[in-house]
Amino acid sequence: MDEQAIKVLLDKYKEGRATEEELALLESWYLSYEEQGPSELSMNDRLKAVDKVWLKLEGHKTRTIRAWPRIAAAAAILILFSVGMIYFYGRHETVTVKQDVAPGSNKAILTLTNGKTINLSNLKTGVVINTSALTYNDGTRITDDSKTSSLQQMILHTPKGGTYQIVLPDGTRVWLNAASTLKFPATFATQKERKVALNGEAYFEVALNAKQPFRVDTKSQQVEVLGTHFNINAYDEEMTAKTTLLEGSIRVGALLLKPGEQAVGAVKVTDVDIDEIVGWKNGYFVFENEQLPSIMRKIARWYDVDVVFKGDIPADEFGGRVTRFVNLSQVLKKLELTNKVHFKINGRTVTVTK
Repeated sequence: MDEQAIKVLLDKYKEGRATEEELALLESWYLSYEEQGPSELSMNDRLKAVDKVWLKLEGHKTRTIRAWPRIAAAAAILILFSVGMIYFYGRHETVTVKQDVAPGSNKAILTLTNGKTINLSNLKTGVVINTSALTYNDGTRITDDSKTSSLQQMILHTPKGGTYQIVLPDGTRVWLNAASTLKFPATFATQKERKVALNGEAYFEVALNAKQPFRVDTKSQQVEVLGTHFNINAYDEEMTAKTTLLEGSIRVGALLLKPGEQAVGAVKVTDVDIDEIVGWKNGYFVFENEQLPSIMRKIARWYDVDVVFKGDIPADEFGGRVTRFVNLSQVLKKLELTNKVHFKINGRTVTVTK
């Protein structure tokens, strides 16, 4: 298999048309690069190695971007594309690292209306709110005096580098991304609607209750549902809030969404790739035709770092998939393989150059 054949397969992968056998060939070729390194294995040697490899594949379907079984198991492989040529082979990774940065983890603060704050355990993944007690999702009590019946408003906040799950009093499940805040009442029992407020990003699985609609307020959207699955991205630093529907039906202002659609602000509806939108919830960064400033904002929130651009910002669009649970340098190295951008990590500051 020659270099041109590899490029054809990469194009098919990017467009979601590659067969399992073709994915196996691509994976084996790329893994040979990862394991041997460009200085130890020539392009021709890697191409010859691909011809000798046959991988047993387990079926794993996604809507557009496919998780290769061995890559999913290793949870660390990324193929990146930029506008024009594909550059990820045959060059050294050059991220300058003075001190690497660990990935985010389960971190959150729960604030009660009486001012009491609870630093939730990083050994747990979620908290359950009910009128009798506050517990973790494994049933462990958070405090002995954590009854919530007298509380009117509660706040769950994840810092940069944090994520957490919560089960609301009605059974609705929410996943909070890094640097996000969810405000909600301790009980919905006496209210006409179940109303919460979000700043940041969250994925919702709303418990069905036709008599009591569920509403999420953000800085620029009001999302109304009965029972459904959807994702909201409403960070202050983003230009506008975006709500994406996975299952059911929701209304954003005057817009009625169908599964696979996204409301941008309250005036525009567009079709999107669901895998890209909820990749963060499933433990991945998933980029598709995304510019570098947007990518770096996501990285900054998850790794709790500051990002500084020096010189011109590359205008290229990138696409790919990588686990969120590796050190920062490993994510940046994958981006550098495009030969379009370079990084330097110094403490908790990342400098980006062209």
